[in-house]
Amino acid sequence: MAAMKELVPEYRTASAKLAMRISEKRSAGASPAELRPLQEALRDVREVQRLLDGYYEVPRSAGVAAVGWNARRSRDDH
Repeated sequence: MAAMKELVPEYRTASAKLAMRISEKRSAGASPAELRPLQEALRDVREVQRLLDGYYEVPRSAGVAAVGWNARRSRDDH
């Protein structure tokens, strides 16, 4: 399995491809509703890329990070 830092270039490439596709569609006259899913995907890919890039240096409180997760408490757990 690859280390998190090794995955950063792949996410960076994916975000560049998404950004190019968005600009192509925008120049072709795509509607905002058509661009929204691509923009949301681009935002998510960039967020994951930033998370992976600095995961061990800076704790992140993003939705994709495990910051603030708590174990479920029940009497069944021993």
